[in-house]
Amino acid sequence: MAFGFKRTIQSKGPDRFIINLRDDLREVIAAVCDDVLAALDDENSPERDPMLRRVFPVAHASDESVNEAYRDLVHSDLLRTRREALERVSATARDTELDRATLETWMVGLNTVRLVLGTRLDVSEDGFPQLEPDDPELPAWALYEFLGVLVGMVVDALARTV
Repeated sequence: MAFGFKRTIQSKGPDRFIINLRDDLREVIAAVCDDVLAALDDENSPERDPMLRRVFPVAHASDESVNEAYRDLVHSDLLRTRREALERVSATARDTELDRATLETWMVGLNTVRLVLGTRLDVSEDGFPQLEPDDPELPAWALYEFLGVLVGMVVDALARTV
């Protein structure tokens, strides 16, 4: 640990990871997962809520019959796996040590939150907008960036221990 620096996610062997996050960030992680879970629990939301469209992608941009067949095939599995991931992340957000399977679940759950938030913010390939310090969207953009960095750290930690 050079210069007192600790990685946010440190491996403790091939299948255990230490999570170095402040308590307030852990609370944010749990809260945003719970928020997305609430949207998924609303039975009308997955089909009607445009913010969930990236969580449940379409199979074909212009053929509704293909989309309907795809939804029939994968929607319940997508909903189940997203729910399980979000529940697991929320339940373990305050844990200081995770096993590999749980950290992999964090990757799915945090990315699901990021998809929903990115849809709400209308994120595009053009990059982040220039925001003023008092812009009401600034906290949401900061959260989006934080989640992206955290997902990247999860991926890096998992890749270093393969």
